[in-house]
Amino acid sequence: MKKFLAMLLALMMVLSLCACGSKPAAEAPAAEAPAADAPAAEADPADDFYLEIKFSNVFQPTEWNYKASEKLAQMITEKTEGHISVTYYGQNELDCYGDSVTRAVNGENWMGLEEPSLFADYVGDAAMVIAPMLYSSNAEYNYVMDSDFVANLIDELAAQGIHVLDTHYSFGFRSVVTNLNVTKPEDLNGHVLRATSSALFAKTLECLGATPSPMSFTECLSAISSGVVEGFEGSVSTLAGAGNPYELVKNVASTNHLIATRWLFISEDCWQTIPEKYQQIIEECAYECGMWEQTMCEEDEATQIEFLKTQGVTWNDVDLDAFSAACEPVIDWIVEEYGSSYEAYDQLTALVAEFRANNG
Repeated sequence: MKKFLAMLLALMMVLSLCACGSKPAAEAPAAEAPAADAPAAEADPADDFYLEIKFSNVFQPTEWNYKASEKLAQMITEKTEGHISVTYYGQNELDCYGDSVTRAVNGENWMGLEEPSLFADYVGDAAMVIAPMLYSSNAEYNYVMDSDFVANLIDELAAQGIHVLDTHYSFGFRSVVTNLNVTKPEDLNGHVLRATSSALFAKTLECLGATPSPMSFTECLSAISSGVVEGFEGSVSTLAGAGNPYELVKNVASTNHLIATRWLFISEDCWQTIPEKYQQIIEECAYECGMWEQTMCEEDEATQIEFLKTQGVTWNDVDLDAFSAACEPVIDWIVEEYGSSYEAYDQLTALVAEFRANNG
């Protein structure tokens, strides 16, 4: 009996040891699944996008607008690594003025640099934003350009097929340049002066007292020589620029009646085809070159004036109140001609007044 009990006890110990050394199958570690391969990086469609754009305006190599345009075309082409290739045509080689705007509206791969009143056939406030006697400094002008008023105007132009890239391509202020001693509007009565193809500029010159004769600036120099016109309205940089106008006209009446500015634009249809990464580069280049021109021209103007004085050019002060009053009918004309409004003019003058109050 004792022997049987000893054997039974030994058997139970063996079974107990087996149970302790086993592990339920449910508790066994799961086998690791093989790692899935990382998805291949998707190709960027922008890498296969290429576009050639023609960029045209009227300016000559000595003028800041030409230099800024040339700089811009090169910068965009380089920074997009040739995906957006911009070729610049200055000196009226391709379409300029209103014809340039039309090519953008028609959806061509086209870029231009023109004064904003040439967009007024599409959005009337584009003329009001550069109404005569509105600004007296680039700082005032820039303040208005950064306003909601201009942002809304740019949106309206985009709806008409004109995508404005930048508004800062400015090169001073326009004054009356003749061989006359002009101090008041009456001094220009009966005198014919060259005007640009802008109807707003011609109307302003008419209200200043002169008879406008629209023509290209290259024609203007020969027209002065032959007595067809007696001068022009333009900036210091224009007077000191291509063709040496200062050899023909020697007196500047400091009316400063219009800011000499141009807006950079591209076809809206063309713009919408450009990938966002290249749009951002173009916008950055456009702003940089516009501010570069404005700054360089401001810094250079004093040097140009000193040079012109050595060439016999003189400046005379004018009765600004009289010239400002003479230009008031231009506001009525903009409202009637382009469908802008007096409310728009009031908003613009309020913005200028706001700037002056904050920066007095």
